[in-house]
Amino acid sequence: MEKLKLWDVVPGYDFDEKIDVPAMHSWFLDATHCIPPWTPLFGWFWNRYVSHGLKYAAAVLSIPSCMGWEMRYKDGGCYLAFHIVRDEELVKKREVKFHEALQPWFEDFDGLWEGYKRELLGIYDKLKGIDLDKATNIELLYHNYELINAYRRMWEIHFLGMYASFSGWQMLETFCKDHFGLTDQSPEFLAMLSGFDNELYQVDKRLWEFGRLAVQMGLADVLIENQDKDIVPKLEQTDRGKQFVKEFYDFLAVAGWRMVRSNDLNEPYWLEDPAQPFGVVKNFIAMGGDYVLDEVRPRLARKREQAVTSMLQRVPDENKERFRTLLRVAQKASCYSEEHNLYCELHSHALMRRGYMAIGKRLADAGTIDQPADVFFLNPDEIERVMLVPEGHKLQYIVSRRRTMWEEANQKGNPLSFTERSSPEEAVAQDLIPSRDVIAMKVSVGEMPRIRPELKADFYGLCGAPGVAEGSSRVIVRYAELSSVRRGEILVCPGANPAWSPVFGIIKGIVADSGCSLSHTAIIAREYGIPMLGNIHGASTRIKTGQKIRINGNEGTLYILDK
Repeated sequence: MEKLKLWDVVPGYDFDEKIDVPAMHSWFLDATHCIPPWTPLFGWFWNRYVSHGLKYAAAVLSIPSCMGWEMRYKDGGCYLAFHIVRDEELVKKREVKFHEALQPWFEDFDGLWEGYKRELLGIYDKLKGIDLDKATNIELLYHNYELINAYRRMWEIHFLGMYASFSGWQMLETFCKDHFGLTDQSPEFLAMLSGFDNELYQVDKRLWEFGRLAVQMGLADVLIENQDKDIVPKLEQTDRGKQFVKEFYDFLAVAGWRMVRSNDLNEPYWLEDPAQPFGVVKNFIAMGGDYVLDEVRPRLARKREQAVTSMLQRVPDENKERFRTLLRVAQKASCYSEEHNLYCELHSHALMRRGYMAIGKRLADAGTIDQPADVFFLNPDEIERVMLVPEGHKLQYIVSRRRTMWEEANQKGNPLSFTERSSPEEAVAQDLIPSRDVIAMKVSVGEMPRIRPELKADFYGLCGAPGVAEGSSRVIVRYAELSSVRRGEILVCPGANPAWSPVFGIIKGIVADSGCSLSHTAIIAREYGIPMLGNIHGASTRIKTGQKIRINGNEGTLYILDK
C-alpha cells in the first residue's frame, strides 16, 4: 500500500508532482519573487493569499482568458499554474464584463487608488494599535488572525489596481502592434511610458536630502567614518547630532514601515533597524552630486512627450481618442507598480514581521521554540495550536527540520519548471501564453527571449529598458551586498525590488535572472534611464563579478568581453 503523503508547510498548497502536474500540465517557478528561497511562514502566507488575490481580481474584473492562478510551495520556492479559459465563446462573454469592470479605473484611476490607500492605512493603524509587549496570549492569538485578514485584503486591493493599470499597458501594446508593429520591447513604445514621479522616489529623495542636511550640519564625517550600526550612537554624542537623529526618526515614523527584502519576513524593516536607512543616507553622501532623478526625469519627460506626439501623428483620426485613453492608463502602470509596493507588500510585511517576532518572543520565553526568529519556520496553524498554552508544547522538532530544508534550498535552488509537456518551450506555449495574463506575461514568468544566432551573443534576454552599456559586472543576490556596488558597474542579480532603487543612480545597467517589462527591475531602470535585460535565467550564477560585459537592451543581448 502506498504511503500517504501528509501536508507540511502550507496545507493544501504544498507541491506534489504526482498530483499537481497531471492536474495543471505545467508549473513555472516564480523566480521574480522567490529567489533566495522563502522561509516557511512567508511561504504559507504568499502561496495562500497571493493566489487568492489573483483569483479574486480575476473574478471581480472578469479577466477574459484566465480565472486566476494556482500556487504551490516547494523547498522555499513558489510554482505557478494558470486556470486558462480555453473556450473562445466564454472568453468573448468575459471580455464584455471585463471592459465594463475596467471603465471606472479608466475614468478615475487615481481616485480609486487613493480610496484603497486610505483603506489599507486604516487596516495598518489598527494593527499598530496593539502593545505587543504587554499583550496577553489571547491578544497575540487574535493578532495572528488579524494579520491573516489584513494580508488577504491587501492582496485583493493590490491585484485590482495592478490588473487595471497593467491591462491598459497590454491593450496599448496590442494597439501599437496592430498599427505600427511595435511591442513593449520597442524603445519607441517604452519612451511613452517613462519619466514619472511617485512616492517611492519621493522617499528616496528625502533620504538624499538628509544626506545634504548632514553635510550642512557638519555631520557628514560621522556617517561616512562609522559602520551603519554605530551611526546613531555616535550622532547622539552631540546636540546637533541629536537634532539630526530626531528629525530622521520623525521621518521614519511615517516612511519606516518598509522592508529591505519585500518578499520575506526574516530581515528587519527600517523602523526596527534604522541602521539600514542611515546606510542609504551615508551612501548618498559618499556619491555626492545632485539627486539623480531630478536630472534624469525632465529629460525622460521631454523624450516621452516627443514620442507621444510622434505616435499620435501616425494614429488614424478615428482611433486617436482610444489611443489617448489607453496611453493614460498604461502610464499609470509604472507609477502604480512602484507606489503600491510602499502601501502593500513593504508596509504589510513590516507589520507581519513586527507581529510574528512578538509571537516568536512569547513562544521562546515559554520554551516552545529556542529563539524568536524560529517562528519563521512555523505556520499560523501551528502557532494557533500552541499560542494559548505555549509552555505545554515543544516545536523545536518542526523548526529544526524545516530550517535544514530551507538552508539546503538556499544552496541548491529550484528547477525553473515542472511539466508533462515535451519541453519548457512547449509548456510556455501551451500553459502560459494562452492565459494572456498580463502579470504572468510581464512580471512573474514572462515571455521567452528571442534567440538570434546571427548576433552571436553569449546570452539573450528581454528588453526591460532600452540602451547599451559596457562595463564590469557586479553580481548581487541580497540587499546586504549592495554596499559593494561601485559607480559605473553593471548590476547582475536575480531581480531587484524598490529597496534597491538608490543604487540605480550609480550603475550603468542591470541584468536580471527574471523579470519582464513590468517587473520592478525594469520599471526602476527605465526611470533612471539605464538599460535593463530580464529573463536571462541563471545570469547571477553564470556571470562572475568583475567580468567585462556589454548589454544591449534594444536587441536583448549580452556579451562577455573577457572570456
